[in-house]
Amino acid sequence: MGEITSKRQQQIIDAAIKVFSKKGYNGTTTKEIAKEAGVAEGTIFRYFRTKKDLLLSLVSPYVVRSLADTLEEFSGKDDETVFKAIIRNRLKIIRENLDLVRLLLAESQFHPELREQFVGKIVMQAASILESYISEKIKNGEFKDIEPGVAVRAFAGMTGIFVLWKEFLGGEKYIAFDEEKVIETVVDIYLNGVRKRPCGGSELE
Repeated sequence: MGEITSKRQQQIIDAAIKVFSKKGYNGTTTKEIAKEAGVAEGTIFRYFRTKKDLLLSLVSPYVVRSLADTLEEFSGKDDETVFKAIIRNRLKIIRENLDLVRLLLAESQFHPELREQFVGKIVMQAASILESYISEKIKNGEFKDIEPGVAVRAFAGMTGIFVLWKEFLGGEKYIAFDEEKVIETVVDIYLNGVRKRPCGGSELE
C-alpha cells in the first residue's frame, strides 16, 4: 500500500514538479520550489535532504509503488490480465507525467550520481517486484525456467519501444498504433511467442 503523504509534503511535491519541468534540474533551486509551494525553504529540508532526493522522491511512487499496487490489485488473475494491467499502468503514468519523465531521462545523462540513485534505488526496486512475480510462476511450473531479470527487461523493452515511438520520436505521424491493440499483441507475444503452434500443440511445449 502507498505511504501517507502530508498536505505540506504534497504541496512541496506539486511545486517541485512544476518548477523542475519548467527550469530543469540545474536551473531549479529549493528557494524557488519553496516560493511556489508557499512554504519556507527550511520546510523542504524537513522532508527531503537534498534537491536530488526531492526529484527522486517525485518518481519513486509512480515507478515502484504503483507497480506493487497493480500486482496486488490483480493478484489471482490470469497472466494475460496481470501483464495488460501493468502496461496500462505504465502508459498512464508516463502520459500523465511526461514532462517529469523527460526531465529525469535528460538530467540523468549529465548527473551520474542522479542516474546511479535512479537506477539503484528506483529502477532496480521496481524490477525486483516483477522478478519476484515471475520467479514464483517459474517455481510453480507455470513459466519456463528462464532468468527472471532478463524476462523483466524483455517485457519492459517491448513496452518501452512504443512509448519511445509515440512520446519521444513523434512516430505517430508515420504510423499511429491503436493502444489497446498494442497492449494485447505485446502481452500475447511475450507470453506465447510469435511462432504459430502446430494443431494439437501443447501450451507448455
